[in-house]
Amino acid sequence: EEGPRTFAFLDTVETLCREHLSGETCLVGYPVMYKEIKDGFPRELLLLTLLTIGAIFLIVALTFRSPVVPLILIPTVLSAVWLNVFASGLGGNTMLYISYLIVQSILMGATIDYSILFTQYYRQERLLYEKGTSLKNAYRKSFHAIMTSGLILILTPLLMVFTVSDPMISSILRCISIGALAAILLILFVLPATLTIADRWVCKK
Repeated sequence: EEGPRTFAFLDTVETLCREHLSGETCLVGYPVMYKEIKDGFPRELLLLTLLTIGAIFLIVALTFRSPVVPLILIPTVLSAVWLNVFASGLGGNTMLYISYLIVQSILMGATIDYSILFTQYYRQERLLYEKGTSLKNAYRKSFHAIMTSGLILILTPLLMVFTVSDPMISSILRCISIGALAAILLILFVLPATLTIADRWVCKK
């Protein structure tokens, strides 16, 4: 099984092969495959994260015609992914490699819409009202849409967790549900404060 002792043993075997065997050597087995995945994970995760952030940044920046807005929205949604990893680790649980990559892409692509919706309403209201009133109106106009779509994204995967037996699929569904919950909480309670702090740049005409 994969683990620190297993990976350390494989490192020792690879070293001994290089030192004492001539020509190319190949190691086979599940532990070897797991180690290859583990070694390539940081590079692949960085590439996927940069591509996802770059695509979202470009779309949001063009939508709002401002480079500041995506700098606020993207960290908010990305924080939900990190909270998801933390929540998945509670109680000794683990998150599968492929689950993390899939969940990050889905969550950032799906939940960024909620932050865009709230920000759009806030910017519109700021043309007429001060910050406090604009936040109230933004909540009033966006809350129903965010909660309707958000609850679907939270509850549907959560219910499916209890109906599937495949551990990988179950892990992905559970992470999507937890991540969506974290994203919605951040959008409803953290994003508004961030928008008011950066109001002069967010609502710049």
